Amino acid sequence: MTSTADHGTGTAPGVAGVDADTVGLRFWRRTFEGVRELFAEGHGEEGGADDPLPAKTYRGLPRHPLSAPARAVGDARWSFAAFRRAHPGGAPCLDRLDEPAVSALLHCVYGMSRLEAGPHAVWPYHRLVASARCFYPVELYLWTAEPAGGLAAGCYHYDPAHHALTRLREGGLPDVLLAAVGVERPAAVPRGAYDAPSALLVAAVCFRKAAFRYRDYAYRLCGQEAGMTVGNALLTAGTLGLRARVHHRFDDEVVNRALGLDGSEETAVAVLDLRTGPLPVPVPAARRPGPPPPPAGAARGTSPDTALPAVRAAYVRTNAADSTAWSGLLEVDRAARRTWAAGRPAVDPRAFHLPAGTGGGERELSLAAQPEPGPGEVELAAALRARDSGGRMFLPGGDPLPVHRLASVLRHALEPVPSDHTDWDCRPLVDCHVLALGVDGLDSGLYRLRPAPAPVLAPVPGRDWRAVLTMLCDRTPAVNFAKADAIVFLTVNRVEGERAFGARGYRILHQESGIVAQRVSVLAAAAGRSVRITNGYHEGVVRELMGVADRAYVPVFCMAVGRRRATAQYEIPLTW
Repeated sequence: MTSTADHGTGTAPGVAGVDADTVGLRFWRRTFEGVRELFAEGHGEEGGADDPLPAKTYRGLPRHPLSAPARAVGDARWSFAAFRRAHPGGAPCLDRLDEPAVSALLHCVYGMSRLEAGPHAVWPYHRLVASARCFYPVELYLWTAEPAGGLAAGCYHYDPAHHALTRLREGGLPDVLLAAVGVERPAAVPRGAYDAPSALLVAAVCFRKAAFRYRDYAYRLCGQEAGMTVGNALLTAGTLGLRARVHHRFDDEVVNRALGLDGSEETAVAVLDLRTGPLPVPVPAARRPGPPPPPAGAARGTSPDTALPAVRAAYVRTNAADSTAWSGLLEVDRAARRTWAAGRPAVDPRAFHLPAGTGGGERELSLAAQPEPGPGEVELAAALRARDSGGRMFLPGGDPLPVHRLASVLRHALEPVPSDHTDWDCRPLVDCHVLALGVDGLDSGLYRLRPAPAPVLAPVPGRDWRAVLTMLCDRTPAVNFAKADAIVFLTVNRVEGERAFGARGYRILHQESGIVAQRVSVLAAAAGRSVRITNGYHEGVVRELMGVADRAYVPVFCMAVGRRRATAQYEIPLTW
């Protein structure tokens, strides 16, 4: 939890040109500076027969059991441009999306990983992404453009509990849906060589699965987990040889209608378009054609209601709590919805980041100069299976983390992400600080991760980090932060998020941070370390540690990195 005690009253951060009292910024303050008051309003009870099911289950629709996902899929780092540049010609390239690729993709993104057994297994079902209390509010949908083996083209919901797909619609990707997502032919691709998506992967959130317990605070948890799920999708797509691009700015009404979602109980929050084959050959600017014509459906004026008949799909519901208990969550989500009919202007990523500050000179640690495992030595599927949160009581132990392993964990954290923010891949709209505590070869203290031109850890001098460590140990007794190898903080500029995206900035910036958090978690697992994500911190104390006076910046992730000790928890690996 966070609070405002002794560090401000929760007044609105202000920047010229931005209304400080918008729905979005009020919700930022409610879930950060005002979170103590939010939690004082009470929470729901869990552990009863009416808890939401951990996996959404449809009734009366065609099901397609997927083949067993591959135990090895490739190196986890192929999605990173710097890794591809360092190893030219080695990156995988998938020629077509077949059924084994679909199986591996969906399992690695959000599949089941472990089953905890025993009398103390309160949250027994674990997936390949961290989730608060293992509620897993994210739902995955895949719409394929063409048949994939025995899997017909169409729209499907992924059931991770049974590793199966439920078909919601038949047929390839409709033009009206592509237009709503913002999928267009890149300007560098000539006519007749349209680099069309092979599929759309949609992450949605079922608010009730977290809000029945956390009420309005569930919106933050859903945003974090959706981001980590998208991060997994980017890692997996790159490993399989797919090209993925994230779309944050889509027409919510059309995408929800396409999936049969009501937008209140469940709503889409991110869309990835997935493409096969190599990148198209660039066309010189002088020979590039004009803008592509609008999709056929749009040209004919076809409405979404006509192109996408309503889906009436029944699924199992076990919780009847009144959604007015999380009315604040629903208010900010309604305020976040847009049609983007006026277009999607490019975002200036530089506006979101902290000032560069003073360089650390000779004390800077070049991550690129540290030895790194070669191609094929960081198997994604193995790292995902090894990823965990350190157990219910995370008491890190063992030898210090060698500095070259810390470099392996962090060097790709802020690599560019293909998204609809800009026409090119841009750095996540996130800043990263690392508090090194038990790293062999690196002095204890606070460092800022600077990604360009080559990733370095730059020391932030004169910071007393003991107050932060005391605060974390006090607020999250289930984690012994003092014994962690390192603590990673991810910070965003909420005011710039409001300026660029309106109320949608809340979920977009949490998702951007979640992408980075999942990269850190997976690469830490490959280095033999667990990562515990906690929201039990005081945002003002963390901001003070960084030396940041501007309250527009807020830390949205805090991650303890360390080696997990043996515990009494018995977790059975799940294989298919």
